[in-house]
Amino acid sequence: MVVEQLAPGARRTRTGAVHIYEEEEASYDEERQRPDGSYLCATFGGRWTRQPRDIDGPSFERLRLDQALTWARARAPEVQIRYGRGDYHSAGETNPAGLPEWPPRDMPARLIRRRPPEQAWRERSEGDPPVEWRVELLLAPPNVDHMATAKRWAAEEIVEDAARSAGAIRWDAAPLDAYLEQGSDAQIPSIGLAGVNPPAFRVHLGGFASTSVQAEESARGRVPKLPPGWSVRATAYPSR
Repeated sequence: MVVEQLAPGARRTRTGAVHIYEEEEASYDEERQRPDGSYLCATFGGRWTRQPRDIDGPSFERLRLDQALTWARARAPEVQIRYGRGDYHSAGETNPAGLPEWPPRDMPARLIRRRPPEQAWRERSEGDPPVEWRVELLLAPPNVDHMATAKRWAAEEIVEDAARSAGAIRWDAAPLDAYLEQGSDAQIPSIGLAGVNPPAFRVHLGGFASTSVQAEESARGRVPKLPPGWSVRATAYPSR
């Protein structure tokens, strides 16, 4: 969507530069109630700037690649563009920064909505060969305020036993301690709240599975039954 309009009969002077980028949107896993990486949209946004650069020039969003280049070249002799998370390339008449020329050699003939390459593992299916995962289990005690008192030792014993039974690599209390350091201003997030670690102990596991979901389910299954009030959340990432 273009947000600039010219008055009837007005002529545009081609000056400055336009910077174009492929748009990226966050993904959210409704079932697991947490962020699920992002998708590259195959649409582009950009902004015209003067020299030195400012932030109030005309801009656009959600344009196709050809539309974005047409918009930019009509406004500025210098056009910088990137697709995905790659480096910027020059697509204008001038190239004062000495950038590589557009298009890059690895650019596909047709752009589609897709995961960034480093997130390809999120698209794995149950039929794929197993790969190695690192899994973090967050074990949240029922009464966090007690974790700042002498009662914490009992919770640590529970975590120690759970980690040993699960064959964990190690465990720590970093998320819990980060919460406690906030003092009276701290607010307890839900263990299912997207993108936020609850005040919990963290158990580190490894394992093989075809998907992250399988790795998480397997890790949770290795933890013995915890006392009432404890919550468990698993998050898996490729080990490499």
